[in-house]
Amino acid sequence: FDILTCIGSYGHGIMQLTNLGIELAYDPGVMVSYSGWLVRHGIQVAEGDRIVWAWFMRNSVHNYARTLHTEY
Repeated sequence: FDILTCIGSYGHGIMQLTNLGIELAYDPGVMVSYSGWLVRHGIQVAEGDRIVWAWFMRNSVHNYARTLHTEY
């Protein structure tokens, strides 16, 4: 799994989980965990500044958990 933490001075951020057809509020201070191997994502922020800390699992962890690999 991947973990994203976003901070900044912006408003009305939206995280899109495109292959699931889901949109989530992505305001400052939000922490999101999801499988980057399975779920495509995108972020929309109209204006303001932001910093995102991203933590990514190593392939060995995905292999151990038997998480399927995707083509993208």
